[in-house]
Amino acid sequence: MAEFIVHMLTDTPIWVYVLFVFLLLRGLKARQPATVTLERLAIIPLIFLTWDLYDLVVYRHLTPGIVALWIAGLLAGAALGFWLIRPERVSRATQPRAINRQADYSALPLMMTAFAIKYVFGVLTAVSPQTMQQPLVSATAVIAGGIFAGSFLGKFTRYLQCYFSPARSLN
Repeated sequence: MAEFIVHMLTDTPIWVYVLFVFLLLRGLKARQPATVTLERLAIIPLIFLTWDLYDLVVYRHLTPGIVALWIAGLLAGAALGFWLIRPERVSRATQPRAINRQADYSALPLMMTAFAIKYVFGVLTAVSPQTMQQPLVSATAVIAGGIFAGSFLGKFTRYLQCYFSPARSLN
């Protein structure tokens, strides 16, 4: 078992470690109130959406059923992410295209869980591609990816709603 773990870790591409450190630092930083631009807020949703779309196109046979599962996961995740951000704790900042947000304690656990699940499925794809082709495993990967990408899109959507809300722009 130890040999497998060492082999797995040494065969992991460098970009995966860089992404892990980036997400960890962003998650830790989110635990503090901050003024953040909309562009910076869009980075995490774009990372997870791009990563998930890549996985769908490269590792799945895109059938209407797979697409429907992914969209269902995306919508469920978006609803969760939207709900996690409390609009009364967000206001428009005086800086251009920026908001003032309170600490977000959900960001780090969501990012680390999403990363861990994507990593495990990536390892499974590398060491046992036939396992990833099993309908239940494939559906789980598709739905989980959609949920996590959706949760970050939902959070970003809530931030956009707060930014463009006339009642929130007096701060």
